[in-house]
Amino acid sequence: MNYVLDSFAVLAYLGNEEGAEKVEHLLNKAEKLEAKLFMSYVNLGEVYYIVAREFGTAKANEVVAVIKKWPVEFVGVNESIALTAARVKAVHSLSYADAFVVATAIDKRGIIVTGDREFDGVYPHILWIR
Repeated sequence: MNYVLDSFAVLAYLGNEEGAEKVEHLLNKAEKLEAKLFMSYVNLGEVYYIVAREFGTAKANEVVAVIKKWPVEFVGVNESIALTAARVKAVHSLSYADAFVVATAIDKRGIIVTGDREFDGVYPHILWIR
């Protein structure tokens, strides 16, 4: 099974917030090769700027270093993903960064892992962490 991490899920896990245990479960499954986790570099950047705004760039650098050690495959932006994200954004009222979560999920045939209700009705396969 393929899963795509949204920044919401990553930040919930890092902050030990509600839903963190679901993300931890997926990380453990990926570690055992029982699931594949993906995350767009766009959403990694989103985590970075959110942490940097609240705690500074040194902390954001530390957080990214930790995330990069996780059993997650990071997905770059190519023409197909960029245009899929643009099509999603053109039709749905969600952030452009969230459109990259959807585009990555489409590309990887994955389940989006999030608690962000902005995805409601946008993509059919979501693992809600809250």
